[in-house]
Amino acid sequence: MRKIIFTLMILFGVGMSLEPTVVSAATDDFNIKIDGKFSDWDDKPKHDVYYDFGPVKEASLLADDKYIYYYVSTSKSHKDNLGFQTVDYQLKIGNRLHVIYVKNAWDIKPNQNTKVLLQDTSNGDRNLVNSSAIVHRFVGPGYDYAVMECRIPYEELDAASMSGQDISMKTPQLGMQIITAVGGSTGPYVLAGVGVVIAAFGIFKYRKRKIIK
Repeated sequence: MRKIIFTLMILFGVGMSLEPTVVSAATDDFNIKIDGKFSDWDDKPKHDVYYDFGPVKEASLLADDKYIYYYVSTSKSHKDNLGFQTVDYQLKIGNRLHVIYVKNAWDIKPNQNTKVLLQDTSNGDRNLVNSSAIVHRFVGPGYDYAVMECRIPYEELDAASMSGQDISMKTPQLGMQIITAVGGSTGPYVLAGVGVVIAAFGIFKYRKRKIIK
Protein backbone atom coordinates (compact mmCIF):
# COMPACT_ATOMS: atom_id res chain seq x y z
CA MET A 1 0.00 0.00 0.00
CA ARG A 2 2.81 2.40 0.94
CA LYS A 3 4.56 1.59 -2.31
CA ILE A 4 1.45 2.69 -4.18
CA ILE A 5 1.28 5.95 -2.17
CA PHE A 6 4.90 6.79 -2.94
CA THR A 7 4.31 6.03 -6.62
CA LEU A 8 1.32 8.37 -6.64
CA MET A 9 3.43 11.08 -4.97
CA ILE A 10 6.03 10.79 -7.71
CA LEU A 11 3.44 10.89 -10.48
CA PHE A 12 1.64 13.84 -8.87
CA GLY A 13 4.89 15.77 -8.46
CA VAL A 14 5.98 15.18 -12.04
CA GLY A 15 2.51 16.12 -13.25
CA MET A 16 2.66 19.43 -11.37
CA SER A 17 6.10 20.21 -12.78
CA LEU A 18 4.89 19.64 -16.33
CA GLU A 19 1.43 21.20 -16.02
CA PRO A 20 1.33 24.36 -18.22
CA THR A 21 -0.91 26.24 -15.79
CA VAL A 22 -0.86 30.03 -16.11
CA VAL A 23 -1.39 31.80 -12.81
CA SER A 24 -2.47 35.40 -13.17
CA ALA A 25 -0.77 38.08 -11.11
CA ALA A 26 -2.66 39.28 -8.11
CA THR A 27 -4.39 42.63 -8.37
CA ASP A 28 -2.11 45.46 -7.19
CA ASP A 29 0.78 43.00 -7.20
CA PHE A 30 3.22 45.87 -7.74
CA ASN A 31 2.08 48.15 -4.88
CA ILE A 32 2.08 51.16 -7.18
CA LYS A 33 0.17 54.27 -6.15
CA ILE A 34 -0.55 56.95 -8.72
CA ASP A 35 0.45 59.86 -6.49
CA GLY A 36 3.26 61.62 -8.36
CA LYS A 37 5.98 60.48 -5.94
CA PHE A 38 7.41 57.80 -8.29
CA SER A 39 9.52 56.07 -5.61
CA ASP A 40 7.48 52.88 -6.04
CA TRP A 41 8.97 52.61 -9.55
CA ASP A 42 12.57 52.52 -8.28
CA ASP A 43 12.73 48.72 -8.21
CA LYS A 44 10.72 48.19 -11.38
CA PRO A 45 12.36 47.29 -14.72
CA LYS A 46 12.90 50.32 -16.94
CA HIS A 47 13.96 50.53 -20.57
CA ASP A 48 15.77 53.21 -22.55
CA VAL A 49 13.76 55.04 -25.20
CA TYR A 50 15.74 57.19 -27.62
CA TYR A 51 16.68 58.39 -31.07
CA ASP A 52 20.22 59.01 -32.29
CA PHE A 53 19.77 62.63 -31.27
CA GLY A 54 18.42 64.29 -28.12
CA PRO A 55 18.22 62.92 -24.59
CA VAL A 56 17.65 59.32 -23.61
CA LYS A 57 14.23 58.75 -22.10
CA GLU A 58 13.08 55.76 -20.06
CA ALA A 59 9.84 53.85 -19.63
CA SER A 60 8.35 50.95 -17.72
CA LEU A 61 5.25 48.88 -18.50
CA LEU A 62 3.69 46.48 -16.01
CA ALA A 63 0.48 44.45 -15.93
CA ASP A 64 -1.42 42.44 -13.37
CA ASP A 65 -4.84 40.81 -13.67
CA LYS A 66 -6.77 44.08 -13.49
CA TYR A 67 -4.56 47.02 -14.48
CA ILE A 68 -1.86 48.16 -16.87
CA TYR A 69 0.72 50.48 -15.30
CA TYR A 70 2.93 52.82 -17.31
CA TYR A 71 5.81 55.07 -16.31
CA VAL A 72 7.71 57.40 -18.63
CA SER A 73 10.38 60.04 -18.05
CA THR A 74 11.60 62.44 -20.74
CA SER A 75 15.05 62.46 -19.16
CA LYS A 76 16.77 59.33 -17.88
CA SER A 77 19.67 61.40 -16.52
CA HIS A 78 17.34 63.95 -14.84
CA LYS A 79 19.51 66.67 -16.39
CA ASP A 80 17.90 67.27 -19.81
CA ASN A 81 15.49 69.74 -21.34
CA LEU A 82 12.56 68.01 -23.00
CA GLY A 83 8.92 68.84 -22.53
CA PHE A 84 6.20 66.30 -21.91
CA GLN A 85 4.76 64.49 -24.92
CA THR A 86 0.97 64.31 -25.01
CA VAL A 87 0.28 62.30 -28.18
CA ASP A 88 0.70 58.89 -29.75
CA TYR A 89 1.16 56.50 -26.84
CA GLN A 90 0.60 53.26 -28.75
CA LEU A 91 -0.64 50.67 -26.26
CA LYS A 92 -1.13 47.26 -27.85
CA ILE A 93 -3.09 44.52 -26.08
CA GLY A 94 -3.12 41.30 -28.06
CA ASN A 95 -4.01 42.35 -31.61
CA ARG A 96 -5.79 45.57 -30.60
CA LEU A 97 -4.04 48.92 -30.74
CA HIS A 98 -5.11 51.74 -28.41
CA VAL A 99 -3.62 55.11 -29.27
CA ILE A 100 -3.59 57.15 -26.07
CA TYR A 101 -3.64 60.95 -25.92
CA VAL A 102 -2.91 62.83 -22.69
CA LYS A 103 -5.36 65.70 -22.13
CA ASN A 104 -4.90 68.70 -19.83
CA ALA A 105 -1.12 68.46 -20.11
CA TRP A 106 -0.22 71.43 -22.30
CA ASP A 107 0.45 73.85 -19.45
CA ILE A 108 2.07 71.91 -16.62
CA LYS A 109 3.30 74.10 -13.79
CA PRO A 110 6.94 73.66 -12.70
CA ASN A 111 7.78 71.31 -9.82
CA GLN A 112 4.28 70.17 -9.04
CA ASN A 113 1.93 67.31 -9.84
CA THR A 114 -0.78 67.71 -12.45
CA LYS A 115 -3.64 65.25 -12.78
CA VAL A 116 -4.25 64.56 -16.45
CA LEU A 117 -6.93 62.73 -18.41
CA LEU A 118 -6.11 59.86 -20.73
CA GLN A 119 -8.09 59.50 -23.93
CA ASP A 120 -8.26 56.49 -26.23
CA THR A 121 -8.31 57.88 -29.78
CA SER A 122 -8.16 54.58 -31.63
CA ASN A 123 -11.92 54.44 -32.24
CA GLY A 124 -13.24 57.94 -31.77
CA ASP A 125 -12.21 59.99 -28.74
CA ARG A 126 -13.04 58.08 -25.59
CA ASN A 127 -12.08 59.58 -22.24
CA LEU A 128 -10.67 57.00 -19.83
CA VAL A 129 -12.37 58.43 -16.77
CA ASN A 130 -11.52 55.44 -14.55
CA SER A 131 -7.81 55.61 -15.34
CA SER A 132 -5.47 57.49 -13.03
CA ALA A 133 -2.61 59.56 -14.44
CA ILE A 134 -0.27 62.18 -12.99
CA VAL A 135 2.45 64.24 -14.65
CA HIS A 136 5.19 66.01 -12.70
CA ARG A 137 7.37 68.62 -14.37
CA PHE A 138 10.86 68.89 -12.87
CA VAL A 139 12.50 72.29 -13.39
CA GLY A 140 15.84 73.48 -12.08
CA PRO A 141 19.22 74.86 -13.15
CA GLY A 142 19.89 73.41 -16.60
CA TYR A 143 17.00 70.95 -16.71
CA ASP A 144 13.31 70.91 -17.52
CA TYR A 145 11.71 67.51 -18.05
CA ALA A 146 8.58 65.58 -17.09
CA VAL A 147 7.57 62.22 -15.65
CA MET A 148 4.18 60.53 -15.96
CA GLU A 149 2.74 57.53 -14.19
CA CYS A 150 -0.66 56.01 -14.94
CA ARG A 151 -2.87 53.04 -14.23
CA ILE A 152 -5.44 51.82 -16.78
CA PRO A 153 -8.08 49.17 -16.05
CA TYR A 154 -8.48 46.55 -18.76
CA GLU A 155 -12.24 46.91 -18.63
CA GLU A 156 -12.03 50.55 -19.63
CA LEU A 157 -10.33 49.47 -22.85
CA ASP A 158 -12.80 46.60 -23.30
CA ALA A 159 -9.81 44.29 -23.10
CA ALA A 160 -9.15 40.96 -21.42
CA SER A 161 -6.60 40.67 -18.63
CA MET A 162 -2.92 39.89 -19.21
CA SER A 163 -3.34 36.11 -19.11
CA GLY A 164 -2.50 34.90 -22.61
CA GLN A 165 -2.09 38.44 -23.97
CA ASP A 166 0.95 40.25 -25.30
CA ILE A 167 0.97 43.84 -24.04
CA SER A 168 3.36 46.51 -25.29
CA MET A 169 3.85 50.26 -25.54
CA LYS A 170 5.52 52.28 -28.27
CA THR A 171 5.98 56.07 -28.16
CA PRO A 172 7.25 57.32 -31.55
CA GLN A 173 7.48 60.90 -30.25
CA LEU A 174 10.22 59.70 -27.87
CA GLY A 175 11.80 56.76 -29.67
CA MET A 176 10.92 53.69 -31.73
CA GLN A 177 11.66 51.11 -29.04
CA ILE A 178 8.79 48.79 -28.07
CA ILE A 179 8.39 48.18 -24.34
CA THR A 180 6.85 44.82 -23.43
CA ALA A 181 4.78 44.48 -20.28
CA VAL A 182 6.16 42.65 -17.27
CA GLY A 183 3.66 40.53 -15.35
CA GLY A 184 3.44 40.42 -11.57
CA SER A 185 3.25 36.68 -10.91
CA THR A 186 5.75 33.83 -10.90
CA GLY A 187 2.97 31.35 -10.29
CA PRO A 188 3.82 28.82 -13.03
CA TYR A 189 7.45 28.65 -11.90
CA VAL A 190 6.50 28.28 -8.26
CA LEU A 191 4.08 25.47 -9.09
CA ALA A 192 6.69 23.72 -11.20
CA GLY A 193 9.22 24.02 -8.38
CA VAL A 194 6.81 22.53 -5.88
CA GLY A 195 6.10 19.66 -8.24
CA VAL A 196 9.78 18.85 -8.63
CA VAL A 197 10.25 18.88 -4.85
CA ILE A 198 7.30 16.52 -4.31
CA ALA A 199 8.58 14.17 -7.00
CA ALA A 200 12.09 14.20 -5.56
CA PHE A 201 10.77 13.54 -2.06
CA GLY A 202 8.69 10.60 -3.30
CA ILE A 203 11.67 9.06 -5.11
CA PHE A 204 13.89 9.53 -2.06
CA LYS A 205 11.39 7.84 0.27
CA TYR A 206 10.84 5.00 -2.19
CA ARG A 207 14.58 4.33 -2.58
CA LYS A 208 15.10 4.52 1.16
CA ARG A 209 12.42 1.90 1.79
CA LYS A 210 13.81 -0.29 -0.96
CA ILE A 211 17.30 -0.22 0.61
CA ILE A 212 15.91 -1.07 4.06
CA LYS A 213 14.12 -4.09 2.65
